[in-house]
Amino acid sequence: MKRILAWVVPAAAAAAVAPVVRGNGGDAWLFVLGGRTLLSAHWSHAFADPAMQAGPFQLALFGSVGRSPVALAVVLGAIAALLVVAAARAAGVERPALLAGVGVVAVAAGLTRAGFDSGHPADTLLPLLWIVAAAEARRGRTLRAGAIVGLGAGIETWSLLGLAVLVLAPRLRDAARGTAVAAAVAAALFLPFVAAGHFGLGRYHWVVSSQSLVSLVVAPGTAVGWQLRLAQTAFAIAVGIGVARATRGSRHALWLIPVCVVLARLLLDPLDSLYYFVGVEGPALVGLTLVAAYGLPFVASRRLAGEPLA
Repeated sequence: MKRILAWVVPAAAAAAVAPVVRGNGGDAWLFVLGGRTLLSAHWSHAFADPAMQAGPFQLALFGSVGRSPVALAVVLGAIAALLVVAAARAAGVERPALLAGVGVVAVAAGLTRAGFDSGHPADTLLPLLWIVAAAEARRGRTLRAGAIVGLGAGIETWSLLGLAVLVLAPRLRDAARGTAVAAAVAAALFLPFVAAGHFGLGRYHWVVSSQSLVSLVVAPGTAVGWQLRLAQTAFAIAVGIGVARATRGSRHALWLIPVCVVLARLLLDPLDSLYYFVGVEGPALVGLTLVAAYGLPFVASRRLAGEPLA
């Protein structure tokens, strides 16, 4: 019963407070419109608008449940709470009290409402998904890990930054296989729209904010396209791989990699949206829970995740 409550209590708490604490939904309205198109006879036009920078899973959710802002806030809040618990469990936390605790803290800290408030649940959910994928990769289940990263692209395409966690695989060739699976799954999600000839995602341009670090080398107000996004992707994955190699013997690698990947992404982001930082908050909560469960030392070990590590 305690193990069940560790999942039920945070999800119920997030769902209960969502209608009260929710904001205006940010960009949710845009994805609700895209979702309605996706779920209509004109589904192939769902990504015709370049501004539709989301994945088909997000559009489907927003186009159905999102017709009611309250319902969408409840569902996204519960999903976020469950994923925080799942990430902590995947990282090696087993005590029900700690699992329930990290879920409740996520609710209290506002993490579970952030996905609705911004209209971009990816910033909350994807780094937590990477922790789950990292645990699978470390156990040698790289095909499953790659599938998790690839399916995350159904929320937003930058889920592929999570490829860095595959370096935790026991062997390099296993990591390569997981990477191939992730790429194939992500491509399959968008292939029908590309084949239909109404795919505009790659034509979008972002305006450089004066508060972003990119503005130090690119004039504020300049429109930048996917070239910068690709450079940002390469840099973030490279940083993640470096962190993975340096910490692969520690259980803390599972949350440190997502934190560093998100921070590296933000360094080269043309925008300065504050909601991006929830991508650090979720893994950090998992890290604090690990510290509470096992202590702080990052002692190297050859054992896989799920076994006792220092």
